[in-house]
Amino acid sequence: MKPFANHCLDRMGYGPRTGSSQDDIAAFEQMGSSDDERLQAWLDTQINWQSINDSELDARVASGGFVTLNKSLPQMWADHHVAGTDRYRPAKEMEHLVVGRGIFSNRQLLEVLADFWHNHFNVYSRSFYAGSSFTSWDRDVIRPPVSGFPRPAGFENGHLFGNFRQLLELTSRHVAMQYYLDNYINEQGSPNENYAREIMELHTLGAENYISLGDPNLVPRIDVNLPWGAGGADIPVSLAEKYVDDDVYAAMRMLTGWKIKDRDNSASSNFEDTGEFFFYEDWHDKFEKTILGKHWGNFEPAPQDIAQFFDILAYHPGTAAHIAGKLCRRFISENPPQAAIDLVRDAFIANRYAPNQLELTYRALFNSSYFKDPAVYGTLFKPPLHAFISAMRVTDATFLPSPNFSQEGTVMYLLRRAGQHPFYWRPPNGYPMHGAYWQGSTSLVNTMRAYDWVIDRDAGTANTLVPVLETTLGASTVDLPSHTPNNIAAFWMKKILGYEPAGGWLGDPLHTTFRDFMRLDPYDPTQWPADVPIPDISSNNSPHYWHERLRALVKLMLSSREFLSR
Repeated sequence: MKPFANHCLDRMGYGPRTGSSQDDIAAFEQMGSSDDERLQAWLDTQINWQSINDSELDARVASGGFVTLNKSLPQMWADHHVAGTDRYRPAKEMEHLVVGRGIFSNRQLLEVLADFWHNHFNVYSRSFYAGSSFTSWDRDVIRPPVSGFPRPAGFENGHLFGNFRQLLELTSRHVAMQYYLDNYINEQGSPNENYAREIMELHTLGAENYISLGDPNLVPRIDVNLPWGAGGADIPVSLAEKYVDDDVYAAMRMLTGWKIKDRDNSASSNFEDTGEFFFYEDWHDKFEKTILGKHWGNFEPAPQDIAQFFDILAYHPGTAAHIAGKLCRRFISENPPQAAIDLVRDAFIANRYAPNQLELTYRALFNSSYFKDPAVYGTLFKPPLHAFISAMRVTDATFLPSPNFSQEGTVMYLLRRAGQHPFYWRPPNGYPMHGAYWQGSTSLVNTMRAYDWVIDRDAGTANTLVPVLETTLGASTVDLPSHTPNNIAAFWMKKILGYEPAGGWLGDPLHTTFRDFMRLDPYDPTQWPADVPIPDISSNNSPHYWHERLRALVKLMLSSREFLSR
């Protein structure tokens, strides 16, 4: 069974780096005298992400040819949308950078949470308008604010560590989401239901709270506290427990008037062309609506009515349960106990007005007995992107993918063949979270091909991307006493799997499999003796091809169920 440190780093990050210059497992183990202390200390450090030294990543990004990271949305819009210069450059940069951040960033919790929320509020990066604004979507909506790019007033805490209510509305206002789900053409007299349906079915209440063809008058009612009293005080409001199609159609009408300052130099864009949000009241449907049992009369003040609609969605207990369920399935188990979901749901609700609501929700999740239960260790499966990033971390990859270079561009091609090119899922429901989807032969074989290409690229030269040979030759005599097949297999198993049994790996059936692979000579039935040192592991001459075999051994370990489980 994996140790607790490995469980935490595999779930709350992309897995440990285990090189001599950075050993994440050793660092985790030094954070306290008990598992609970270590987990709490690690969480505190990761949530305070600004204090984490990420200079290695920063240096690689600075020299990687990225040009959109410091562009404001209007500048990005002017350069890549209006002028049409390299229109999809922002999308390409984010697709590459998410891999580079995963490999090199020490802010691992931030990275996996960004992955979770990007998937939750999925936007296809090659959507026409998203492609030219995707850097802003990632930086100005999903991630916490960075210097020089503050959130709009009233949405200061709209981000993955902040407040869900603010995050929800912020996603609705961004040009990437507006165009991806067609709300930019949603106007009174000619409405479009696409975004209204997805904000209810995917972003908030979830399909589990949907009654297809249901009669809204027959849906049970519940009282929900909403901040609509004097001074923002809570008052109970009677709402429908679940939603039906009539609610979607009314939500569609509610969301009319949500616009973008785009191109046409008319009143509907505020006579501007910046890609920024704009509420165009002339397009807003001002007539009576009923959503989840809440009725609005004719000519209610706008956009206050839309703000109340977002309140209902964000504070409805069905939304809390939906978000809690997704978090538990992502971080605990594909079939988490209902008690685990209830615990996370309750934290989400109890902190619904807190500026750090989501942080407090994560703390409830990760500090729970359900997350720490040894029975769930290794029960989740790494999808291709997670597998690739964790493989690069554990093998000390030296490259940061960049859209400027063809070799790194190949990484996107390989991930696309494996089924998980970042931000490339076309439907709005996001990449599947269940492991069975990723365990088919096509996905697995192409994930292995991604390892194969990267590890073999310029192997043994100054331009190597993954220093398998260099790591082997540079290992201390304590870690690798000699280059026997037994020792080499044990060394790389400990490095790749991140641990070893109390008595070492020797004698374990998995070790025997890897050792015998290293011994095998396809042209000679006589295997190399298990305890005889290989004279020159860097040699790639016939008949042994030791260097090639060493790289193949590493690829084999990275393709094992033991490594692909988390």
